[in-house]
Amino acid sequence: MVKAMKNQFKVDELEENIEELKELSEDVSPAIYLSVILSLILLAIFILRLYNRWTVHCPVDLRCEDKTIIVTGANSGIGKATALELAKRGGRIILAVRDRHKGEALARSIMKKTQNPNVFAAYLNLASLTSIKEFATDFLSKEKSLHVLVNNAAYMGPRASTDDGIERCFGVNYLGHFYLTWLLKDKLRKCAPSRIINVVSDAYLKGNLDLDDIAMVKNYNIYGAYARSKLANMLFNFECHRRYVSDIVISMAVQPGAVSTELMRNWPGLTGQLLRAMGRILFKDPVAGCQTIIFCACKDGIRDQSGKLFYNCKTLKIKEKGRDKQLSKELWNKSLHLCHLDSEIELEEEVVIPEKTNGQEVRSRDTAAVKAAEKASKIPQHPPKPAAEAPKKAPEPAKKLPEPAKKPVEVKKPEPVKQPQAEQVKKQPEVPPKLAPKPAPEAKE
Repeated sequence: MVKAMKNQFKVDELEENIEELKELSEDVSPAIYLSVILSLILLAIFILRLYNRWTVHCPVDLRCEDKTIIVTGANSGIGKATALELAKRGGRIILAVRDRHKGEALARSIMKKTQNPNVFAAYLNLASLTSIKEFATDFLSKEKSLHVLVNNAAYMGPRASTDDGIERCFGVNYLGHFYLTWLLKDKLRKCAPSRIINVVSDAYLKGNLDLDDIAMVKNYNIYGAYARSKLANMLFNFECHRRYVSDIVISMAVQPGAVSTELMRNWPGLTGQLLRAMGRILFKDPVAGCQTIIFCACKDGIRDQSGKLFYNCKTLKIKEKGRDKQLSKELWNKSLHLCHLDSEIELEEEVVIPEKTNGQEVRSRDTAAVKAAEKASKIPQHPPKPAAEAPKKAPEPAKKLPEPAKKPVEVKKPEPVKQPQAEQVKKQPEVPPKLAPKPAPEAKE
């Protein structure tokens, strides 16, 4: 009996303990679940950070001695890291910066770190066409050569305008680099083989370019303006390749990926703070982000890669949106107009495919020949008196007049078309005398 009671008490206590554990687990389970989720998130961040840092490797043996290189936006971020890496490899580096004092301090710092004395800073404000022209004029007067132009500087932030009244994101990210490249193109041609490197982003896939709304009056948003400017950069890279590759000036687009820079420093509000914090944690640092730029600037044997998009030191397929031939031409001419270079705008006739042009010329010559034949057929209305003896047979040569008029079509120059008309007119009076002797013998018989 006693044993049975003890066993009963043990069972009751065990049931009570189980109920207490259930209550405790219900109270603690949310905290446990939350801690597990946070641990998994941190693990994913750690793995992603390692992936971003170690997947891009630029061969250390790449050198760029005896090369003059301009890097825009070299004060911070990818531009600063690019300048440092290129200086380590022996290049002559021009830091194109908006803050002159900060740029000069950076140049001294790079020279001290790399023991390369050929690092210089120059003032360049991509939001001002006047500043861009002054920079280019000063560079062309002082430097003998230019081998690599790295168009890197970028702006992302609220709506603003450049000194010339152009939407700032479009003006700095694209139009400023367009004008700078245009002013330096002859120097790049002279120093061929040379390279133009345009830093882009996969944001171009979400960009929409309306050339009739450059100011983005309809629907402005920070990311949309940035994506549009990067789409313009992609089209600019494509057009540079089409126009300059024959001069052995290679144009390449580089997508550095997600890099922790000061690009989003102008993004306002809580959203900007979260994005900046996320960038510091998740994104790769500028040194890792600039490796593909170093690869494109220093690697030999990639002349056939002109016009391509590079990511992680490898080519990446460009979507149709980024290689629209017609839109790139229209953007080029629009940019010339915005930079006050209207005299350089190509006319549509000059861009037409040669086959179509030849066809149009042939058609125009044919119509001119037909008109000439019609006029020639009307000229014999006042023939000389000897031609009146055979009025029925005289029109026959007139019908054959269009045949010799076709001969000028084969001639390349359209001017001689009118000359056969005069010859035909002169020859018409000669036709009746040849036909006139035939009826004369019949009359004698």
